Amino acid sequence: MKQGVSHLLAAALIYPLTGSVPAFAWAPQGHEIIAAIARAHLTPAARAKSASLLGGDSMFVLVASWADEVRDARSQTAPWHYVDIPLDAKGYDPRRDCPGGQCVVAQIEYDARKLGDANAAKPARAEALRFLIHFVGDVHQPLHAADHGDHGGNDVIVHWGRQRGSLHHVWDQTVVAALGADAMTVAQNIDASLTPGQRLRDSGGAPADWANESLADARVIYGQINGPYLARDYAQRQRALVTDRLAKAGLRLAALLNKILK
Repeated sequence: MKQGVSHLLAAALIYPLTGSVPAFAWAPQGHEIIAAIARAHLTPAARAKSASLLGGDSMFVLVASWADEVRDARSQTAPWHYVDIPLDAKGYDPRRDCPGGQCVVAQIEYDARKLGDANAAKPARAEALRFLIHFVGDVHQPLHAADHGDHGGNDVIVHWGRQRGSLHHVWDQTVVAALGADAMTVAQNIDASLTPGQRLRDSGGAPADWANESLADARVIYGQINGPYLARDYAQRQRALVTDRLAKAGLRLAALLNKILK
């Protein structure tokens, strides 16, 4: 946990100065928050089977950013973290947006099948689980489901206060960091704020539905941008939206794994 947060802080010091950020979603802290929420809602069976596959219960949160960590060494996985849906499109079209199954929507579906295959080798199922923990988070990051001709906001340089960076960086890290420094505490606070009705309502849907939600939120984000200067308190103003995306990602990840790991 501490390692993820330290990586987040190091990146925050570097990327605003360079104006360039890799196309990662949520950064370590966001993924840890999502995984922590999900773990809290796993059934006993799903939690035990996840722990067996990953090598311990605590690993569920600790492997949340594994897919980003191996991306340089496994370059073929890079397209699996996002889906380029045109910002003005009605919604996700697999033929247009996911050719050859090379997008986050298709990869979630693939890894879900792999994890659920009782005949697959344990290492293969464990890898599928690590990917799922990460990719379900990725598809809920709005700028990982929208194509506005700017590489998910990576080419849009913005300023807030004395900081400078890409719009993607702001949504990977800045809006999440504004929720608090400790991922576990943030996850607990978000989960505690949810009503039983919200937990039930927000646990459903399919990966394509989740991508379409993120697309709709991306339209809101782009609609709020008027030039390169954001309000100093931009991150605080986005608290409701980012909390909603993190909560839904965690609840849906849990629901998916509860279904697969009965």
